[in-house]
Order: sequence, then C-alpha cells, then structure tokens
Amino acid sequence: MKGEQYLEQIPKEKRLYGTVTFSWMMFSMNVCIPLFFLGTIGYNLGLNPLEVAVGALLGNLATVIVMILNGVPGVKYGIPYPVQLKPSWGTKGSHIPVILRGIVGAGWYGIEAYNASLAITMIALFMVGYGGGKPPVIVQSSFKYIVIALAVYVILATVTVAKGLRTIAKVINISGPLLLLYFIWLTIYLGNQGAVNTVVRSGAGFFSKEFALYLAVQTNFWATVCLNISDLARGLYADKRGLRALVIGPVLGIIVTSVVASIQGYYMTLYTGYSTPQEIILYAAPGFIAVILGQIFAFLAPFSTDVTANIPALMNIIEYSLKMNKYKLIAVALIGFILAPWWAVEKGPDVVNYVTAFTASYGILLGPIAGIMLADYYIVKRRDYDVEKLYNDDPNGYWYRNGFNYAAIIAYIVSVVGIYLFSYAIGDVTRLGPLVFPTNLSWYFGVVLATLLYPLFSKLFK
Repeated sequence: MKGEQYLEQIPKEKRLYGTVTFSWMMFSMNVCIPLFFLGTIGYNLGLNPLEVAVGALLGNLATVIVMILNGVPGVKYGIPYPVQLKPSWGTKGSHIPVILRGIVGAGWYGIEAYNASLAITMIALFMVGYGGGKPPVIVQSSFKYIVIALAVYVILATVTVAKGLRTIAKVINISGPLLLLYFIWLTIYLGNQGAVNTVVRSGAGFFSKEFALYLAVQTNFWATVCLNISDLARGLYADKRGLRALVIGPVLGIIVTSVVASIQGYYMTLYTGYSTPQEIILYAAPGFIAVILGQIFAFLAPFSTDVTANIPALMNIIEYSLKMNKYKLIAVALIGFILAPWWAVEKGPDVVNYVTAFTASYGILLGPIAGIMLADYYIVKRRDYDVEKLYNDDPNGYWYRNGFNYAAIIAYIVSVVGIYLFSYAIGDVTRLGPLVFPTNLSWYFGVVLATLLYPLFSKLFK
C-alpha cells in the first residue's frame, strides 16, 4: 500500500458499496475477543445484566452519533482521515491528531495481537496433548509460551495489510460472525449443562462510579474509529445511498452487536467463572472439535480487526507523519510485538484488568479531536471543504499560520485542562504512581468542550 495512493481522493464513480457491505464491515470489525471482555468487565464491576445492556447501548450510541457525523465528509468528498483533518488542524497540524489516534490504535493492535496469539498457543498445546491435555496446565503454559506465537502473528498481520492478500481477506470477513454465533451456541449449551454459578450480580446502580467506568469502557471502545471513519466511509456511494449506509451500518454492526456480545460475555463469565473467552472455550467447550473451532475463531476475529482498523491507524503515523516507506513493515511488526502485553500479563484476570485500564483512560486524548472535527465542518466551514485546498500542502491549501491552525491546538489543550479541572472539582481522579487520570467520562466532556471552544478560537485566530 503506497502512502500517496492511500491519501488520494476516491472518484465518485469508484465508490461502489452500500448498506449491506458497510453493515457487514462494521459487524465484522466489531466482533473480536475484547468485545466479549465488555461483559466480563461489567460482571467484575458488580453490574447486573440490565446495567450491562444499558451501558453498552448508551456508550456505543454516543460514539456512533459522532461516527456518523464525522463520516459525512468521507462520503461527500471521498477523502481519508489525514486529509479530512487539514481544514481543522492545518496542513502540518493534521499530524498531531493522526499521531494521537495512531498511538491508541497501536495499543489496540497489541491487545488484539495478544489475544489472537493466546488462542494460537492454546490450539498448539491442546492438539499435541501437552500436560496430558489438562486445561489448567495448558492455560498456565500458554501464558508462558505466548511470545513465540506473538512473533508469528505480528509478521503475518503486517504482511496481510501490506500485500492485501485476497484469500485471507475473504476468510477474515466471516470470522467475526462465526465467533459470535459460536459464543451464542456455547452460552446456550452452558446454560443447559448446569452452570458453576447462576446468581447474577445485584447491580451497582446507574449513577455509581462502577457504571460510569463501564460506560467509559463501552464508549472508548469505538471512540477510535469514530475519528477515522472516513477511511472506510469514503468507499460508500457518493449520494443518499452512501449516507443511508453510513447510518444503518454502525447502528446494526456496532450498537446492536455490542449489546448482544456484552450480554454474552457477562453470562459466559457467570456460568464458568473464567475471565477470557480463550479459557472459557478450553475449559467448557464440549469435545476436541468444539475446542479447536472455538480457538480458531478466537484467533481470526482479532486478526480481522487488526488488519482493518488498528494496523492502518499505525500505518498513518509511519507513512503520513514520519514519511517512512522503506522500513515501515519492520517498524509496524516491532511496535505490535512490543505493545502486546506479554510482559504484563500472567493469567486470565490480568488480561481483563489491562483492557479495562487501557480502554477507560484514552478518552481524554480522542474526545477533543472529535469535537474539533465536528465543529470545524458543521459550524466553522458550514459543511463545505475546498477539495483543491485539501490537496495543496503549501500556503495555497489549509495553511493557516506556518501550516498549523492554532485555534485547534489551543482548543485541544484548553479542553484537556478543563477536563482535569472538572475532575478535581468533583473528586473523580485516579492516581497510578506519578500519573493522574481524570474522570472516566473524559471523552464526553472532551467532545462537548472542544465543540464549544473551537468556533470561538477560530474567530480569535482568524
């Protein structure tokens, strides 16, 4: 994939997919192993099934609304995320949100790579009868030997993105749906077999800190792609059919799917007492074939998400911002290997805790970016971008001052500071060593603050 080709505008006559294709794309991207952690996280926080369902509904609804609004320029102009940022951040300033989004995407790449590699390792040990085929031995050894499978995984995923292997692409397009169907079957099976525990949590309350944390995790799960949704939406029909697909696709593929999968994850943990889907498959799936199929799906689903969402975001940094083409594949593979938490995770609950801490924290980085993008397009530019200026990386383009739009930069900084001040005022901060994290609902405050502040600073710096 050449960087210049990726950044080019897609002509209207080449934008040829609609509602069915886009809905399937959203659905396939959404169904991955961390998606089922959302139910486990809710269970561990003491939430009941209703609170889990409501948290999934509200959290994903919020990001889908922003996603749809942010995707309109992609449908209208056929432009990718880095180009869409130029009117609001400036030609050079656009690298700032590209890097911030790419950093979070790289973190998710590591998490997905770890989960897929864990499934691969369990498959290998299970098939050779390691430790007499006893699940506890296989699980313990899988966390020990996962680094080997991880090295293979990051190489395969990187090559797939770079080469666009059609055969693998066809397989990964159905991997997410197969995983969801498999877990629906497994949950029903477990419910009929006499579960370890059938007593649901009593609930923490919709106004509790536990629910706020859970809402943040659900929200931030898709706060990443709601920024660079144009990378995908720019292939939609450049008319009402494309706009219709932009709405229906995320509603079905993200909101509905996330609610269903979160409930699935909740009950799988409730029924078995285990934290990760890979462990649940190994311990609870009935028979050799059921275990192998489940782990294969558990590998392919994260793989599909990495090659369609996470690695491309990392590629944006390497190609667009760092202008690195010669060694980009090596760089992507190394980053994925280093960011996978093999150095921090020793057992199943550690994986869930790692995902919880990571997902709940980065909303403060991405929320203000979304607010600035929305305010620029709908309020400042009044839904009108100059395509010629979009592709001029000189003072004839969206140059502002030295290539930077200081209205966006200052609005971003003030929004982040405002979130911290508000968090201290309400006493909702979390300390982790020298680091201080603000309220779990940072994404929401960031979107609102930046949307309000950016138009004001745009007038000031005009």
